[in-house]
Amino acid sequence: MNRFNQEEFVRLSSRFNEQPYLRDVSLHYSSGNFFNSMKRSIEKDRCGEVVFAVIRPNGKIISVTCPEYPKGIFRIPTGGIRHGEDIIKALLREIKEELGLNVDIISFPGVLKINFEYESDNVLFYSYIFILREKSGKLLDDATDDEVSEVREVDVEGLEQIVKDLGRISGKWGDWGKFRSLTSNAVLEYIRKE
Repeated sequence: MNRFNQEEFVRLSSRFNEQPYLRDVSLHYSSGNFFNSMKRSIEKDRCGEVVFAVIRPNGKIISVTCPEYPKGIFRIPTGGIRHGEDIIKALLREIKEELGLNVDIISFPGVLKINFEYESDNVLFYSYIFILREKSGKLLDDATDDEVSEVREVDVEGLEQIVKDLGRISGKWGDWGKFRSLTSNAVLEYIRKE
């Protein structure tokens, strides 16, 4: 069972002097493909993820796509948290790997406690949402892996469109799209309030 680390959540809340949300969300899937992939990933080495909304010096937010995604689909970047890994260390590691940037943490809005459901089975997964400001580094040039194929800088309207596009994906990418729409929308909700 993938248990939520309440102590780490309290430490993060204290460190950033905030009252982040803990939001329970259920995603029910009619196909087992994405569900089983997530379940295997959780059993192997991943308890959750960091969702990192990086604000560039021009005030726009970084969105990314990867070569295997459906054409024209972008999302807010994310990275895995290994079982027992410190959340902030995971965050900074993933940003460096995927984007090649150094950042300042602006805010920790909260955690989506996602219950993935398929037939009578379920698995828990945790998405930690962070809002960051770019400090230094060369976007993608300094990245240590090549997972991201393209970056698009977006404003609020652009992020709204990304969330809509993710939610509209059908076919084999549909379940993934529901999940990514949820995490990108968590960032959108925060940005709208600020």
